[in-house]
Amino acid sequence: MLIGIIYKIVLLFPLIKSFYLGRRYYFSAQNYIFIYLLITFINECVAFVRDRLNPDVKVGLQYNIYFIFCVVFIYIYYSQIFKKFLRKISLFLAILSLGYIFIFTNFFDNNFDKRIGILITLFYIIISLLWFYQKISFFDEHKITDDPVFWISTALLMWSCFFLFRVTPMFFFAKNDKEFLQFLKVGQNIINIGMYVMFYISLIKHEKQIRL
Repeated sequence: MLIGIIYKIVLLFPLIKSFYLGRRYYFSAQNYIFIYLLITFINECVAFVRDRLNPDVKVGLQYNIYFIFCVVFIYIYYSQIFKKFLRKISLFLAILSLGYIFIFTNFFDNNFDKRIGILITLFYIIISLLWFYQKISFFDEHKITDDPVFWISTALLMWSCFFLFRVTPMFFFAKNDKEFLQFLKVGQNIINIGMYVMFYISLIKHEKQIRL
């Protein structure tokens, strides 16, 4: 699918940008977002190749594990930004999320467990809103759009809202309306493109802050 290929190409831009900034300055300046982008790119490419080789292949286990990685990484990313109280809340949310996945979901199954998908969206939404709460509560003289984390948080919120709409009725549409399910898949790729465009903007903001 063309839109899927475009998404992979767009994802490559922030990956290259984050690697360039990491080599020129240091990866910690961007809270190691390069690691997240690299794992995401590898995951998407593996899924894409597997789908081309066998359209009926099940990549549920792959994405279940990937989403577990996302919970861990996003917690670590924001824990470097949050103040003490919010850092404790984010730790509690991360432990709660991982505990739920390991105890109540079939994360080792070849089928994608939509409960993990719903959980990751809720985790992203709450973490992002916590950041906005902190940013608004501790106002500074800088424009919010100049903050690199603004673009990351906005991207996560946008992606989560659409993905929640897609994943919740996913298995129902797989049985009853495959055309609409395909439409949602295309829409998800468009949202993914928007998400990683925002990641790229975030990296530009990081670069400007480093140069100041």
